[in-house]
Amino acid sequence: MSKRIVVIAAACLFAAAASAVETEQDKKDHDELRGLLKVFTEAFNSRKIEPLMPYLHKDFNVTMVNQDLVTTPKELKGYLDKQFNGPGAILKDVKIEPEADILTLFYDGRFGINRGGSTDTYTLKDGRVIKIHTRWTGTAIHEDGKWKVLNAHIGLNILDNPILDAMESMKWIWAAVAAAIGLVVGVLGTLLLKRRRA
Repeated sequence: MSKRIVVIAAACLFAAAASAVETEQDKKDHDELRGLLKVFTEAFNSRKIEPLMPYLHKDFNVTMVNQDLVTTPKELKGYLDKQFNGPGAILKDVKIEPEADILTLFYDGRFGINRGGSTDTYTLKDGRVIKIHTRWTGTAIHEDGKWKVLNAHIGLNILDNPILDAMESMKWIWAAVAAAIGLVVGVLGTLLLKRRRA
């Protein structure tokens, strides 16, 4: 019986040692992934994505907040350029502040999955500042000795958000402007008709 207790105790000690080694590796991976999130945030906020390039997996894909899908560095650059410099672009600046809800969950020591939220500040070219709360999910892959972005999806509440409120306000402003223009044109038209008849 005592031999059995010794074996069980040894097994427990071995499991505890293995767990401690795994925990140290997890800590190291979590620290590295926090660094990756920081690199992603700074690259997006500065719109300089070159520092992010080494951390994008060759098959990465990111669904942006407007649901545009980017799958290559060229598409990512093009997306940012379009939002800020393209025809009809309304954005002057965007600052994102993503935070994870949980510690990354690891699978097979190679994949890491996480989720979280972000408070994003949009500065429009007309000077308005809008804060939006978004949600995100992300998958990282450990390859070539470091963690890389494999997949990310960013979304917002399409039924209740400040952009919809702003668009609703603009709709009423343009309706009022159209009504005012119509009134002015009507009055001028009436005056011109009266002059001609006189």
